[in-house]
Order: sequence, then structure tokens, then C-alpha cells
Amino acid sequence: MSSERMVQDGVVPSDSPVNDLAVVEVDGRPLVICADSRNDVWTWDVLGDEWTERPLEALREYDEEEEYDDEEEDEDADEEEDDDRLAPHLYPDFMRVGAEVVGGRVVLATGGHHQGPALWDLMSGELLSGVILSHGGVHALDTTRSDGRLVLVAGNSAPEHYEWDPASPEWIEERCRELPGHSDDMGDLAVSWIGGRVLVASASGDGVQVTDLERGERLHAMTGAGVFRTVVLSEGVVAATNDDGDLWRWSLADAGPIADPVSAHDAGILAMDAAVAGGRALAVTGGDDGTARIWDLTHGVPVGTPLTGHRSRINAVVVTEVRGRPVAVTAGQDGLVHLWDLTP
Repeated sequence: MSSERMVQDGVVPSDSPVNDLAVVEVDGRPLVICADSRNDVWTWDVLGDEWTERPLEALREYDEEEEYDDEEEDEDADEEEDDDRLAPHLYPDFMRVGAEVVGGRVVLATGGHHQGPALWDLMSGELLSGVILSHGGVHALDTTRSDGRLVLVAGNSAPEHYEWDPASPEWIEERCRELPGHSDDMGDLAVSWIGGRVLVASASGDGVQVTDLERGERLHAMTGAGVFRTVVLSEGVVAATNDDGDLWRWSLADAGPIADPVSAHDAGILAMDAAVAGGRALAVTGGDDGTARIWDLTHGVPVGTPLTGHRSRINAVVVTEVRGRPVAVTAGQDGLVHLWDLTP
């Protein structure tokens, strides 16, 4: 039976699993953006309950079985290198997505194991930035806005910082740089404005770290048991979950642990987001067990009963507002998208 907190649900028209999702507000209406396992992108106008496919421009698709004539390869190498700077190989691999409204455009950030960070105009499908061909692809990604620009942090073991200005067709080169990294691939990262500065929290097999984005300086490094898969920053708290289903919390001020970890799910936690609702710092977790759960981050206690309605694992969770009330949007392997009321 579905939870009483469910306020709306939908199904991705492709009937495919949802890898990741993002939410933006367009003309006062929440728009849910889903990337499915077929590497198709869909939007859901929640208020109108309308789904729309959003085809994205491909400069040149990469063929893993592409073969070259050995005699021609050397003489064409220089020419191909020049071409690739303008039109790099693009293998659509939208495992991770983020979105912001910048310069009047809905800008979609994408990345995956076979595709580096890229920016698209969601409505037209135009590729706005050159695809960054990063080694190892993108395992974690998040976005924010700063001074009219889109800020993207994405990467595998090392978070990389990119910025894009709507007045420029490419990344702002002098703003692109690598941040302090991990010894293992990241499972997740979160970008948040806290105390007037942009902080990046990242989770990996070697623990959790918090970095000051502008300075490029690591502020804290925290360790715990297991491999950390998700991370959030909220109201002075850094929270992360591991592959054992445990929720860990540390103080953002001094990186000290806040009580013992909580056994949050019976299986691994694959997605998490956080927000303040009703004066409380809340986190919503989505697990391999197909349930979503709400947590009071200050006290480390569950809020209500598990949210049920998905038929298999939950891959993505985003906390946002619909009609002025806080909601969590969840999506997963079953292709279902649910909205849950977070009002106390």
C-alpha cells in the first residue's frame, strides 16, 4: 500500500528505469527532469501532469566498435584532433543530471561513466558547452548558480569545478579547476550555499570531505565504516549514508560526530537530499529496499513511517516545493516518479 504522504505520482513514458532526476521552476511551475536508462531525457510538468520527451543534440555519436584504416590513422590524427576540439565524440550516458535556470534558459548538466560534463538547453536540445572528455567519466554531479552563472561540480575521484556564463558559448576557462580529491571514486557530491560561501561535500570509499569551492581548500575530512554512497549539507550538519544502510552525521563547524550512526535502511541507500521544513533540518533517503524515509537530521530520528510505493530500488531523491509546500520527489528502477508531502 502506498504511503499516506504520497501526493502525486507518474510514470516515465519510456517505461525505463530512471537513473537520476532534477527539479527546476519554470514560470512558477515545478518541472521534474528525468534521465532514464535508455539515455532519454523527459520532463514532467507536475501541475499539468504532462510528460514531454526532450531530445538532446548529439555532435557525433561514439561507436565503441568503430575501426580505422591503419594506413590512414596517422595522417588523419592531427585533423581528427582538431575536429574533436570542436565536435568531440559524444556517447550519450546520462547517469547524472543537474539543472538550473540561467539567463532565461533551463540549462541541463549531464555526465556519466562514458561522457564527461556537458551543458544543454533543455527546451531546444542545443549543446551549450563543449563536452569535457574527463578520464573515468562522471560518477557524481551537482549544480548551483552564482552571479548569473551556472556552477557545476562533477567528476570521479577528484571533483572538478566548472562555470558557464550565458553570454559565452563555452566554459569560463579560468574558472575550471580540480578540487581536492579522494583516493577512491566518489559516490555522490552536494553543492550548497552556507554562510555566504559555496561548500562542496563529497562521499567516497575513503570517507566524506567538505571543500570551500572558491578557495579550492579542503575544510574537513571525516571517516566512518563502509563505503559512503550519498551526502548532503544542511543547517550545520554534514550527513552521509553508506552501503550498509547507515546514516552518519557530523558537525559542519568542527567535523565532530553527532551521536552514533543510525541504521536507516535494511539495505544500501542509493539517494538522499535535504531541506529545512517546518523549522527542522530534514533528509529524505531512498534505498535499495524500495522505500524512502524522512529523517530529522538534528536528532537523528525518523519522521513518520517509511514511504512505500516503489516496486524496486530508488535511484534518485530531490527535495523541492510544490504549491508552496515542501515535497520529496523520488524515482527509481521501476520507472515510477512519486511526490511525497514533507509538511510536519
